[in-house]
Amino acid sequence: MKDDLFKWLGGLAFLNNVGYSCVWPVTTIYMHNQLHQSLVLAGVVLLCYSSANVIGSIAAGSRFDRGHTFGLNLFGQLITLLAVTLLIFMHGWPSYPILLCIFGFGNGWILTLINSMGTRVKKYPSVKVFNQLYLAENIGLVVGTGLTGFIYEQGIGWLFVLIAGIYLVSLIIVGIKFAEVELHGECPVRQTVDASADLTGKRNLFVIIVLLLGLVVVWVMYEQWMSNLAVYLARFGISTGRYGMLWTINGILIIIFQLLLDWIGRYHATLDLQVILGAFFMAGSFMLLLFAAHYGQFVLAMVVLTLGESLLIPGVPAYVNRLSPVAQKGRGQGMVNAFSSIGKAIGPLFGGLVIERLGYFRLFAICTAADLIVGMMIGIVLLILRRGLQTYD
Repeated sequence: MKDDLFKWLGGLAFLNNVGYSCVWPVTTIYMHNQLHQSLVLAGVVLLCYSSANVIGSIAAGSRFDRGHTFGLNLFGQLITLLAVTLLIFMHGWPSYPILLCIFGFGNGWILTLINSMGTRVKKYPSVKVFNQLYLAENIGLVVGTGLTGFIYEQGIGWLFVLIAGIYLVSLIIVGIKFAEVELHGECPVRQTVDASADLTGKRNLFVIIVLLLGLVVVWVMYEQWMSNLAVYLARFGISTGRYGMLWTINGILIIIFQLLLDWIGRYHATLDLQVILGAFFMAGSFMLLLFAAHYGQFVLAMVVLTLGESLLIPGVPAYVNRLSPVAQKGRGQGMVNAFSSIGKAIGPLFGGLVIERLGYFRLFAICTAADLIVGMMIGIVLLILRRGLQTYD
């Protein structure tokens, strides 16, 4: 892929996440308050949405490795635009959850293609590529969540008008800038596979599996901040508005941390430490929650969480890209997005069950231990196998 297209790829990442962040936050409240469905049913719909996202991610990654990049991009943009356009007029029951799942499929498809095309950027090292894409995605999340509350108050139809406009712009960018982009995996013919190469491939696969399983655990724990913490803060007299301010801080800090990581990455190879330390910092945020009782302490916990998030979340796709052969890079990124979606889907249900039976303190203790174990497992595996890994940067 031409290097000058990278900025447009970042633009697609930004727009896709603006659209995503306008839909996800209002789903539960809209279904419960406007469609008069139970919270349990809303949770089931979100689970179906995440499942569709997983299917879209895996399908797009597998198809990317076979070529026809422009057609795949066009398909993802069109199906997503069609879903949100229909939602402008058909946001009742049961059309809303059905179209929402189609949107989830398209969203997973698009995000996987963006990351997969990022694996073919030659101008920058993969660590920088994925850090920059993650930065663009999070700026999109900040913008989207900032717009959602105000526009939702005017009516959910207007919210879908905005989202449809966003995906129309995204479709135009794909049509103009990516029409001639044709990327596919290289599958050299090999008559024999020596034992050492086979062993190296198994080591790479094992590390990728450990990273993906760790990513699921990390997202399950991270979702507690997004789904259950607002209720916990209310116990201390902290309003929903001040809880929302924590996410504003999160968005600003992600930009600062990503710029700092980009600067450090110019002089030092950071990927191994980036992934391991990311898990430890995320564990540290939950450790702080164990003892937090004042708003300033929750702000500090959010700062630590954001640092960990900025290190680990873009670090995993960069590492998977490094260990994936050219012919399997799209599939690798599809699995990253799929496993992330699995963690996001499980997280709220897991947290609700633990809180109901054990309470918040033990939930935070479990989250602390889980993230620490993820960091230690990744560190041990990389320490043992790192010298025997084959890289494909």
